[in-house]
Amino acid sequence: MSTPQSTQGWRVLGFGKHPEIAAAINERFREAGQAGGSIVVTDDEAGDARLIQELNATDYDGVAIGSFINGQNPQDPPTEETTAWFNRVLNIIHAEAPKAKMILVRNPGDVLPAISRILGER
Repeated sequence: MSTPQSTQGWRVLGFGKHPEIAAAINERFREAGQAGGSIVVTDDEAGDARLIQELNATDYDGVAIGSFINGQNPQDPPTEETTAWFNRVLNIIHAEAPKAKMILVRNPGDVLPAISRILGER
């Protein structure tokens, strides 16, 4: 398991569907001294535009995708609609931040360990 200091210094954008989860992740980022933050996006053009705007604001090392969108939430199994959304955001990330690593997050408690798993320690 990662310690907060092990992920410090990476620039990571997190995003998902639920505002309360984004707030919890932002708190974890703040406590760990993590550069970056988590935003809420919607499954529509406005959500895509918000994601594109954020991806272009900073040169991110990684992008953490929440479990509702990435299909790893056992309470919300993937549907055809969420799978299409996940595919779309993957392509947006690839186009807008091609150097960023993809980080799939299962829950707020998993965000720092997931960053460490994918980006390593800094």
